[in-house]
Amino acid sequence: MMRSRTLVCVIVLSAALAAQAQIEAVWLTHRSPTPDKTVVSWKSARPGPSQVCYGTDSSCPHEVRVAGEQTIHHVEIPTPQRGTAIHYRVATDGQRSETFAFQTCPEDGVRVAVVGDWAYARRPNLTALKADKPHLLMTAGDNVAQVINPSQPGDTRYIQPYLNLIRSEAELFATTPFMPITGNHDKQVGPRENKRPGTSTEVYDIAATAFRTVFALPDPGWRWAFTIPQADATFLALDLHHVSDFGTTFQSCHDYHRGSEQFDWFDAQTRAASTGFLVTLMNEKSSCRALEQGAWHTMISRGTLCITGFGYFAERAVESDGFPYYNTCMAGPGDVYRDAKAVVCERVSSYLLLTFDRAAGRLTVELKRLDGSVIDRQTYPRRR
Repeated sequence: MMRSRTLVCVIVLSAALAAQAQIEAVWLTHRSPTPDKTVVSWKSARPGPSQVCYGTDSSCPHEVRVAGEQTIHHVEIPTPQRGTAIHYRVATDGQRSETFAFQTCPEDGVRVAVVGDWAYARRPNLTALKADKPHLLMTAGDNVAQVINPSQPGDTRYIQPYLNLIRSEAELFATTPFMPITGNHDKQVGPRENKRPGTSTEVYDIAATAFRTVFALPDPGWRWAFTIPQADATFLALDLHHVSDFGTTFQSCHDYHRGSEQFDWFDAQTRAASTGFLVTLMNEKSSCRALEQGAWHTMISRGTLCITGFGYFAERAVESDGFPYYNTCMAGPGDVYRDAKAVVCERVSSYLLLTFDRAAGRLTVELKRLDGSVIDRQTYPRRR
């Protein structure tokens, strides 16, 4: 009898673990324009409705349900609390996750980490970055190396590279909201060959279908604006990369010319931003500030700083008007596109840590090697 009961217990436990394991990946983003709401996302092995239980303690007393048969789930929960641990778990038709927790942005001292070129970093050691305990993790593009052509109806393989990325740092993605931007590799669906005039959906999916399927972000997703009131900061994400390929079959980004949707949106955003700090994120060479007879620098320099992830180096360049452009890359040594106005430039894997001191009206930016050592540290005042 005892053996029979033991066998039953083992079977029940195994079934429970199997059901839990069927939640293949869990990650967090923000789709609303501020952190007052957080999107809990996951991939389930089988399609079904979406359920998130959450709360400020591990009992997760609150619940949000979304009907429908999905395998990629995005459920937005209210997170107006500041400096609070939010516990949550997800479920889809008997498939369940463990209980995770993330920290909401505090009243002051918000920390944002920015990484670039994760696609070619293989399995980077993020111990130092995690020790910095960022409240948000953002990117400067090229999060994956390539996606599978998304034109095949019902084929979900095209999102697999993003799921692999999330699984590579499962705990980090489940406990830190992630705000990525696009690079050309996030849209690459075919080989770069036979460059010619015109556009080609066989090389790049300009709409970034896979990226936007996986990550629930503000606005249309391929560009976005996000404000953190307690940091007095706004982040603007551009779809700007490989502009030299624009108008050819290698075109990867949306139009950036004067009068285009992206140009007009960015112009309006930089004029209207009322926060003390304004940060631009992109995936193009910092020299792109000269585009449209310098109009892009005019718009970008209305802010505090610009961060890009083009090339395998860590850099801070300063324009003649004092405006800083940063480059960061987690991948190993590779091509260096040194800015003519570089003040600091190292051929080393790196990340950026932004720490906002709202009370003092200053932002500290640390350009760090992956081991956590500081390459460059600068402090910027609140914009007037």
